[in-house]
Amino acid sequence: MTKNKTAVNRLIIAGLTLWGAHLNAELEPLTVLAKRIPSSKADTTSAITILTAEELKRIQESRLINGLDLAPGVQGLSTAGQTGNLGTVLIRGLSTKYMQVVVDGVRLTDSTNGVSNFLGNAQFSGITNLEILRGPQSVLYGSGAAGGVVGYETALGAGDGESTSISAEAGNFGTFRSSFLTQGKIGNVSYAVGAGDFETENDPQGDLFRHDYRQNFETLALQWQAREDLQVTLSYRGSQNKLETLTSGFFSARYDVDVDLLALNLEYEASANWLSKLTLGYYDEVSNGSFESPLFNASTYNTDYERASLNWLNTFSVNDQFEVQAGAEYARSDYRNPTVQEIDYGIFGVFVNGVWKPRADLLFEGGIRYEDHSEFGGDFAWNLGTAYHLGDSDTRFRARVAEAYRTPTLIDSQMFNPGFGTIQDANQDLEAEQVFGFELGLEHEFDSHLLELGYFQQHLVNAIARGPVSGGSYQNMNLAGSTKVSGLEFALSGRLPDQVRYRIAATRQFKEELIDVPDFQVSTDFSYEHDRWSGGVGMTYNDGASYGLAGATDSRVLARIYGSYELNEAITLYGRVENLFDSEYLLSDDGFLPITGQGRSFVLGATLQW
Repeated sequence: MTKNKTAVNRLIIAGLTLWGAHLNAELEPLTVLAKRIPSSKADTTSAITILTAEELKRIQESRLINGLDLAPGVQGLSTAGQTGNLGTVLIRGLSTKYMQVVVDGVRLTDSTNGVSNFLGNAQFSGITNLEILRGPQSVLYGSGAAGGVVGYETALGAGDGESTSISAEAGNFGTFRSSFLTQGKIGNVSYAVGAGDFETENDPQGDLFRHDYRQNFETLALQWQAREDLQVTLSYRGSQNKLETLTSGFFSARYDVDVDLLALNLEYEASANWLSKLTLGYYDEVSNGSFESPLFNASTYNTDYERASLNWLNTFSVNDQFEVQAGAEYARSDYRNPTVQEIDYGIFGVFVNGVWKPRADLLFEGGIRYEDHSEFGGDFAWNLGTAYHLGDSDTRFRARVAEAYRTPTLIDSQMFNPGFGTIQDANQDLEAEQVFGFELGLEHEFDSHLLELGYFQQHLVNAIARGPVSGGSYQNMNLAGSTKVSGLEFALSGRLPDQVRYRIAATRQFKEELIDVPDFQVSTDFSYEHDRWSGGVGMTYNDGASYGLAGATDSRVLARIYGSYELNEAITLYGRVENLFDSEYLLSDDGFLPITGQGRSFVLGATLQW
C-alpha cells in the first residue's frame, strides 16, 4: 500500500472485511473499538478479543450476554434470574457500572442510567463482529470505561445483488425464535433489514412458578457513498421486551422494556492524510414495571431515559510513522421515574491519542482526555503503552498503563425509594472514582494458532460502595484508601487439521476487593466441519461467587453441543443442547428468592437462504 493511498479507500477495504464480504476467512478481523475506526489489532496496545459474526453463527450464539464468556477476563450473566432479566458483565473483576456498551459508534448510557436492561435483552441479529476491549479506556470513551468497552456494528450488504435468510427454531420450555434478514447493494447504497421474535417460558423451579419472556427485535442499516470522499451510514436497532414472573408467595411482577437506538455516521476525507468522522446518536429506553403481592399494595416502577450524543473524531496521518486522533464529544441525557426524579445531565469532553512507529517492530501509544460533567465537575484520563515484535518471529509483547474515571451516577447520589424494600439515602458528597491500571501482555502466532497471555492490575481510589446507615436504610459512599483488582488472562484460538476450529479463554482472579467474582473461570469451544456437516461442543466453568448478593452461587460446569447439516444450497438444518449435564446450580441468591439456573434445553431449527 503506497503512502498516497487515500483514507476512504482504506476504509472501504476495512468495511468489506467487517461487513462479511466474501474475502479470505483467515484474514485477521479488524477492530473498530480500539481506535473508533477500522484498524488492525497490531496498531493498539490494548487487550481486545474479536468474535466474528460467522463464528457466532457457527456456534449458535444469538444473545449478547452468552457470547461474552469466550473472551478472557470477561463473564456475562444475569444475577437477577434467567433469560430476560437484568444483565451483568464483569470485566477484570469490575462490575457492569465500570464498562460501556457502544453500538454503531454510539455510547448507550451514562451517569443517569445503567446498561443492565440492554445487556439482558440484546441480540446478535445482523451484526459484523462482537468486540471486547479490556482495561481502562476513558481517553477515547470517557467516564465508566474503567473496566473496558463492549461493542458491535450493524452489518451491511456488499457487492451486487442481495441475499435473504429466514430462520426458525423451537425447543422445550416453550422456546421459539424466528428471524428475517435481507442484505444487498444497489448502486452506491448498501442496505440491510432484519426483524425477529423470541420467546421462552424459561425453567421455573422451586419457589418460582412462572418466568415467561417475549421479545420482538428489528434492525435497519443504510450506507450511501455520496462521493468518493464522503460516506453516510444510518442505522436503527430496536426491541420490545416483556417479562412476567410469579412466585410461591403469589408475588407477581411484569416488566416491559422498549429500546430504540438510532445512529448516523458521516465519514469525510478532508485530505489524503486527514479523515474526519461525525457520529450522531439517539438512544431511548422506556421501562414499565408492575408488582403485586398479598403482603403490600400493588406498585409500579416506570422510567424513561433518553440520550442524545455527538462524537467528532479526526484522524491525522502526520507521516508513515506517526498518527494522531483528536476529537470532542457532547451528550445530553433526560431521565424520569415516578419518584419525581427528573434528571437532566450533560457532558462535554475533548481528547487526543497518538500512535508512533519509529520502526516496523516497535509501537508507542499515548493519549489524554478532559471531560466536564454538569453535576460532578471535571476529570482527566490518560494512557501510555508500547508494543514490540520480537525479531523476525510472530511474538509480540505489550505493556500499558492508564488512568480512567467513573463519575457517580445520579441514582447513586440521590435518595431512592423503590416502593418496597430498603430505601437509599441521598449522599451529595460522592466523588468520582479514579481507576489506575497497568497490564503486561504476550501474543504469539504459530501456524494457524494465536496464544495470548496477560497480567492486569487495577487500583480504585474513592471506590463507591453501598453501606448501611441509621434507620435501616443504606447509602452509597466513597471507600477510604485504594481498592485493588488483579488477575491473569489466557487465550488460545485457531484451527487444527481436518477443519477443527477452537477457542479457549481462562481467567485467574488474584484480587477482588470490590466485589466477589469467580476466582477461576474457563470457557472452551471446539467445532468440526466436514462436507455438509458441522458440529461442536462448548464448556464453561465458574467458581462460586456472591457477586455482591446475599449468598454465594454454586461452582458449576455448563456444557453444550450443537450441529448443522446443509440439506442443499438453500436449506440448513441445525440443533443444539444447552446445559448438557442439567446441573441444578444456584444462579443467584439475593436473600429474598434464590434462583436456580435453567435446566437442560433442546432446540431444533432451520434456515432458508437465497
